Amino acid sequence: MDWRNRRLELTDSGHPRKTQTYGEYLVQTAMKILNTERFQYVVYGEDIGVEKSEWPGWEDIEIKRDIEEALTAHTEIEQAEVLSMQRVGRDMYLQISLTGLVGTALLEEEIRL
Repeated sequence: MDWRNRRLELTDSGHPRKTQTYGEYLVQTAMKILNTERFQYVVYGEDIGVEKSEWPGWEDIEIKRDIEEALTAHTEIEQAEVLSMQRVGRDMYLQISLTGLVGTALLEEEIRL
């Protein structure tokens, strides 16, 4: 699968498209968390988001821990497991298994560092 061609679907006004399945909702929730820098926004608590700006200097094991902790801090996500992670320049390709309260999903995305 070419992850670079996968993008969150947006409405004409640029907002995320309303999800139609629980799996889509889990992936959309996870993407919001992965694209939110921890401690940057006063409106979010200190357990919301990841420390993505620090990732370029971190070991892969530290990044995986940051991702899994951030995702499971959300009340809807019971378990998150980074299945694979590949760095290519300033891009990171992730495959994450998500277990929510009422279902599961597989997130496969490219994250820009």
